[in-house]
Amino acid sequence: MWILALNVLWSLPIAAFAWARRHSTQRVWRYTGAAFGLVVEPAGMALYGLYFSPLTAPLGIVGLLLTQFHGEVGYRLAISLGLVEPATVVRGVQHVYITVLSSVVWAPVYGVLGLALDLIRLRRRAGGLTSR
Repeated sequence: MWILALNVLWSLPIAAFAWARRHSTQRVWRYTGAAFGLVVEPAGMALYGLYFSPLTAPLGIVGLLLTQFHGEVGYRLAISLGLVEPATVVRGVQHVYITVLSSVVWAPVYGVLGLALDLIRLRRRAGGLTSR
């Protein structure tokens, strides 16, 4: 059941995209990127949970890759802050610490990437208007 609940997190970047597309067309990708950064680690873990079904195993592999890449930063940061002991099994609330720290790191990263995409879109749009 938790797999289904965590997979619902993928709707956050989709909803951010839809909202920004309607209300803030110049900031679509920065909002979408920030929302993606907030949920990529826990939603990737949910995708990884789908690995154990033969029909959804390819999605599980994608989830494993997402979790390994994005969760590592939160894990290392949690160790540095003393929230998680190194070389031990992560249990209980420690998962929450890692997820929150990962979100704090990745939301700005993907938000800045989205900002870059928004600026490229604006320049192309402005360049197309002035050349006519």
